[in-house]
Amino acid sequence: MFGSSPSAFVVAIAATLIACLGLVHDGAQMLRTKTRTTVLAHESARAGAQHLDPHLLRTGTRALDPAAARTAATAHARAGGGDAEVSVGADTVTVTVTSTHHPALLTLLGDVHISSRATATAHTP
Repeated sequence: MFGSSPSAFVVAIAATLIACLGLVHDGAQMLRTKTRTTVLAHESARAGAQHLDPHLLRTGTRALDPAAARTAATAHARAGGGDAEVSVGADTVTVTVTSTHHPALLTLLGDVHISSRATATAHTP
């Protein structure tokens, strides 16, 4: 009487649990990507803010070397796996980093890419 019914129920429950575990895993990876993107934006901004203009520094004025600051911030973001938009002011570097996450389970629904953006500003020392 219960030949295939309990087996179908067990298979359905097992499949549901595996799907839930996959979604939890994807969610954790998305949070990890957001955290990594935020940290990378802060690190990149600090990397750029360390590049002072040596000519102005000799006169006692602290100001950024815009080209060196932009290059350093962009290079740091790319080394960390992100794309960066860098804005350099007289004494600040603002970096917006974008990273992309490819979830494991959600790719069953199609080509899914989840972007994460973070912005950070650093001032010259």
